[in-house]
Amino acid sequence: MYIICYGKSPKALETGKQLIDDIGGRYVTGTELMTGSFVVAQGEVSCAIVMVLPLEAAIKAMEETVTDKTRGLPVIAVSPEGRYAAILRRGNKPYDKGCDDVYSAIVKSLGSFCFSSFEGKAGITGDLTSLVSRFGMSVNDEGVFEKMNSKIRSGEKVDVYTDLPIVFADPVIDPMTYSLHTYPYDMREDFIKQYKAAKEGKIQPSVFITCTYLGEEEDTSNLILVPKILSLGLEIKTKTDPGYCAPAIRKSLINHLLNPKAVSKVAAAYSARESELVKGIAEELGSEVVSFDSEKIAKTKVPMEMTFSPEKKTDSATALALLGSQAGTVLIRRSTSAQGLVFSVAESRTSIILPE
Repeated sequence: MYIICYGKSPKALETGKQLIDDIGGRYVTGTELMTGSFVVAQGEVSCAIVMVLPLEAAIKAMEETVTDKTRGLPVIAVSPEGRYAAILRRGNKPYDKGCDDVYSAIVKSLGSFCFSSFEGKAGITGDLTSLVSRFGMSVNDEGVFEKMNSKIRSGEKVDVYTDLPIVFADPVIDPMTYSLHTYPYDMREDFIKQYKAAKEGKIQPSVFITCTYLGEEEDTSNLILVPKILSLGLEIKTKTDPGYCAPAIRKSLINHLLNPKAVSKVAAAYSARESELVKGIAEELGSEVVSFDSEKIAKTKVPMEMTFSPEKKTDSATALALLGSQAGTVLIRRSTSAQGLVFSVAESRTSIILPE
């Protein structure tokens, strides 16, 4: 355990000396803080910068002296009289747990007159309940869901991995609890590898917010949240068996690494909205049916020409997927899962706000 103390008044020097004698460490100057020229032993994770200053001055000193070279270390404020101790910043991994150890040692050293109510981390931000409700997310395990929410409510930091567009509701407060790792769509394989690493216990249990299919195996450690933000456009070319098509669509989505639970809308031409085929597919996917007239379908601009079928002038399946997603991003274009049936999939442009 090691502390780097900063302060200069006689009282601060006296209190700092007591902490250094009890815990271990040294005093540093503002210049050393700004340049990061002090040395912390390799592998030492129970380490923190201790600002032995009045609270307002400690916050100002942290803002002005802690640079990129020392930004990973926790910062703890201690009053010059030793009457209170407060964690100002927990620091990056692997210092997070060590921060608690150092803080406990400081409180113990300062004794019963030290006010330490600041140590509580609970209630920093909201949990995942409203987010799941807002986007109709499926939850892989209710027990894991409650366990993650409990961690969040207690102030424990949680890793969130996603390959979807997600933004923080509050860019200052929310990152204190949620450590967000975003993968672009073209790095989906890396995202899946990260999930496998979490499932195998190579990284700590995490939250995965995704429309990507991650398998059906039980996972009682990680939380998988699947938002219903996909729109599936259907182009019915010939009469076909509804009983065969519905499961065939599900299988085709999985083959494209998309989770069928993410489909919110099944979009069809107005003339086909009541067909057994459309209703059967919507029921299979737990989705609602939306329909559009032929004029609107024809006027919808799809994002690119069909190089695989240049003679075809219209693409109803993709146009319907885009209409259902309100001009979203095309993920699948004109896939054939059953004879006489073509489908496309588009993702809504709606950004997911964490936490809702």
